[in-house]
Amino acid sequence: MATDKALLLVHYSEIMLNRREFICLGVAAASIAVGSPSLRAVNKDSVATIDFYFLEILDGFLRNARKTSDSFAVCDFPQGTMLKSCLTPSGKTYVSVARMMPALAAWVAPADKPTQRVVDDALVAWSLWQLGDDFLAKLTSDERANIQKWLASCTQVPERENNHAWFTAINQATRLSLSKKWKEFSGSEEWMLADLKAMEALAKSAEDGWYSDSPTLSVYDYYNFWTFASHFLYWNRIIGKNYPEISARFSGRLKRFLKKTPYFFAENGSHILFGRSLSYRWAVLMPLVEAYVQGMWNQSPGLLRAIVRRNLEFHWNVGTFDKANGKLLETLTEHGSAAVREIYIDNGHPYWCMQVFSLYAIPPQNAFWTAKEEPLPVERADFRVRLEKPQMMLIGTKNSGQVRLLEARNESRRPRYRDGYQKFSYSSHFPFNYNAREDRSTWDQALVFRNTQTGLCVGRSGIKSGTLTADGIETEWWSQLGDLRFDVITRISVSGEFEKRTHVVTAPVSALNKSIEILEGSSVLGLMNGETYERTIKPKLQILRSPRSKLLIASWNVDGFNQLEATEVFDQSIPPNVNIIYPRMVINTLRKPLTAERTMLVSLHYASPRPLKTNELVRRASRLVAV
Repeated sequence: MATDKALLLVHYSEIMLNRREFICLGVAAASIAVGSPSLRAVNKDSVATIDFYFLEILDGFLRNARKTSDSFAVCDFPQGTMLKSCLTPSGKTYVSVARMMPALAAWVAPADKPTQRVVDDALVAWSLWQLGDDFLAKLTSDERANIQKWLASCTQVPERENNHAWFTAINQATRLSLSKKWKEFSGSEEWMLADLKAMEALAKSAEDGWYSDSPTLSVYDYYNFWTFASHFLYWNRIIGKNYPEISARFSGRLKRFLKKTPYFFAENGSHILFGRSLSYRWAVLMPLVEAYVQGMWNQSPGLLRAIVRRNLEFHWNVGTFDKANGKLLETLTEHGSAAVREIYIDNGHPYWCMQVFSLYAIPPQNAFWTAKEEPLPVERADFRVRLEKPQMMLIGTKNSGQVRLLEARNESRRPRYRDGYQKFSYSSHFPFNYNAREDRSTWDQALVFRNTQTGLCVGRSGIKSGTLTADGIETEWWSQLGDLRFDVITRISVSGEFEKRTHVVTAPVSALNKSIEILEGSSVLGLMNGETYERTIKPKLQILRSPRSKLLIASWNVDGFNQLEATEVFDQSIPPNVNIIYPRMVINTLRKPLTAERTMLVSLHYASPRPLKTNELVRRASRLVAV
């Protein structure tokens, strides 16, 4: 089969007539593989599951690629978003093909401004390097020169203030590496080293191995997995041995980062969903797999495969793949929030997650495939894991399998992304609400200010400071509602699956006669279409429970709020499907009219996929309220 795949790749190299067409080279090879038996005959219980997901996605991709073009150089998906910056001159999508190439390679062993090609050329370069000399030897000199020309065209304008510098660094590294043997290739060492220097600057400190995606803001999200970590590993395999000191510095940070990554995964297989680009899904797994290949994974192979299989399974089970149309959805699920499809995402962007299938380059006899799966950290014991650099805390509860992430000072690059960064905490089992409107905030796991006359509603606008405490977080922040500024100090203490919140709000005198109210929300109870929920009301307590999922949320008005109610719709101008997973939702809402320059508010919240009995829930809460 390997020989047939290589011959088919060579056949497709013949159509490489201009700089965009190189990306078709690896695609056609997979058409042979669809319908083939599993590549791995061992550990069928979990390995066959991984094969199944890959083959389903691959089959859909090939069906749509054939419909789009005989060349396989482009692939449009039905009812997909088409962005001008992500199209070929013929109006077809190239991003989808570029993002499938690393998986396919593993399966077979603009002039004046940056463009989308700068992002995806790195995947093309990496795939080319994976295919190796045997593949390049089958091309003519002119064909190799065309590849060089296309890759060089993608490195015209540097981007060094965020993760994008990794893309051109890999492009240059690939060309430099290939130039040692192939005269048609050349790259710029100076450019590459400048990219690497910029990426090291974003690390700022060695703690935990995290990078901020901005030189000025505290922006931390899963780009730490699927670019900062993954693309260093690509670079390291391509050319890292030639730069041992640089490789050692990046490797040291990565090892510290990887040490705590298993704590992000819950019993249900989910990683805690927060931040942006969530349609990239299980791309979060890519650096874990590649680090294992390079000997940097500091956990067992059985734990790694358990994380990989369960995370794929989680996304598959929530409906990530549209089988009828053969595509990964641009949103996380068919009926979930459309805000997950940020303005830069087209129909091909979700295929960033396919990089994880580079795991097919791991030999069948390797322990990754043969070792017994091991329990995840949350299945072994409760934990509190501090991430000092980003000022986050991971909290795991063994009895329920839930993992939460508290964020003391995370910021969003733009206001439209705020819901992904500015909740008090994020959960593996209670996915958050995501609304892109800048004048209408959602208030699940957040405190917001709302003008009852105009409907204008905003949450956190900026952070003054944020720190981890012994049992939670403390954040000093501010909110801008029109011409009114509110300053807030929020303290959150955690006990099991309870969160006690204390807010001290300072308001300008001019706000006291303007119909301003303060709203605070609980975690989100996700609901399917037509699903009802149970509501229990007690003095200063409201409990909401889903009979279907058994998930439960509860909130107590400890001090300061006037009302405690259930909210299913935030604002009539906001689409009802604001949750990132579910088509419907409900939260507990605490409400307080603004009547003083200084207001103290205290609340207690509880959310669990395996909740306590009501009597025990109330008993434990009463102890926490008294503290």
